[in-house]
Amino acid sequence: MRAVFISYRRDDTEGQAGRLFDDLTRHFGEDSVFMDVAGIEPGRDFRRVIDEQVASCGVLLAMIGKNWLDAVDESGRRRLEDPTDFVRLETASALRRDIPVVPVLVHGARMPRAEQLPEDLTELAYRNGVELSHARWDSDVQILVKALTPYVESSQKSANRVEVSNLSQSLTPAARMPASTAPRPTKKRLPTLIAASVAVLVIGAGGYVWHRNSVEYAEVLRLAEENRKAAEELAAKKRAGAKAAADALEEKKRAEEKAFVAEAEAKKRAQEIALAEKREAERRERERAAAEKLEAERRAREIAEAERREAEKREAESRTREKALAEERDRLRQARDKGLADERERMRQAQERTAAAQRARWPSYRFPSPNGGLLVYTIMPDGNPACASYDGGGCLWGVTYDQLDFKRMKPLVCGAEHRARWGTTGYEDPKHWCSLARKLRADRR
Repeated sequence: MRAVFISYRRDDTEGQAGRLFDDLTRHFGEDSVFMDVAGIEPGRDFRRVIDEQVASCGVLLAMIGKNWLDAVDESGRRRLEDPTDFVRLETASALRRDIPVVPVLVHGARMPRAEQLPEDLTELAYRNGVELSHARWDSDVQILVKALTPYVESSQKSANRVEVSNLSQSLTPAARMPASTAPRPTKKRLPTLIAASVAVLVIGAGGYVWHRNSVEYAEVLRLAEENRKAAEELAAKKRAGAKAAADALEEKKRAEEKAFVAEAEAKKRAQEIALAEKREAERRERERAAAEKLEAERRAREIAEAERREAEKREAESRTREKALAEERDRLRQARDKGLADERERMRQAQERTAAAQRARWPSYRFPSPNGGLLVYTIMPDGNPACASYDGGGCLWGVTYDQLDFKRMKPLVCGAEHRARWGTTGYEDPKHWCSLARKLRADRR
């Protein structure tokens, strides 16, 4: 029977449970502390072993971490809701047997509330617990060891009484009898002829031995009765002493429990005060952070408003500049358009003057036969007339000025060019168009 049973969940407090197991076994011994991994022999049904250990332990330590209450299985269901969950079975079995259950809080875990627990675990919410912190582990464990010592001592004394009782019950009357009363093995008989001759002697000796054994057996019974009475008196004295020791131990246990409860209450009050101070500090910090946030938001709004006004100002200035630029572009465009229009007008007038000069330089005249008809002609700088022609050989008779393509123009010039082409200068015949054209020029002067 082991006095201390450590109940834990592997994925929640495995490391802390193993560390506590090592500390408790160093203080109380390996036979006084049970933890499933270290206490179950290979091949045994761990469910039965756990049930036996819970039923026979003096106190159960329920290791509670941050995930103890909300741990879920593969299907997503909370493990404490599973009736076959071993942590639930261990703790519920101890509560049902009225075995002391001490919640051991690690990782900063808090005690679960009754409404958070299954029905068979609700009593756990009202059990006074202890806290094991990493920073104060050794001192916290010493407090726990002090609280567990009465349970361990009580369990060890109960185990010793059971062993003595079992030993006394295992001794039978036959085992307590003297060796002289034990039956002796019979010897082999003599050959048949000798046995027949001493039969009378054997019968007489047997009667003597029977009588002697009867007397010795009566003495043994008397001595056994005296030993029984002495053992009863000794047992009564032991019971009285054990009762006195148990009463003293119980009184010591109650005093230590009272001191432990008072110490735990003081620690709990200190924790509550520290928690209240922490919450007050957090509240002030939240208020300060909220005030800073409001101030930052106000400054941000002011900056945003200033930026908005600056943006509006820049936008207005940009619109003014754009308007001025647009007006300037309009003025420049109008001036450019006016300059272009004036230029086109000058070019038109120049073209008209050029066209008028060219038209004046290329008059048309209807010459009489024999080479007569409408002909456009001009007077070259050397004074020789020239007719409109595209090949420099034949005049374009009957073509008006507006029908001429001056880009193709190759005039036929009277005089040497005419003689080179036609064998005559055009002046030999007074009726030839060359002679008539030169005469028309002279008349116009």
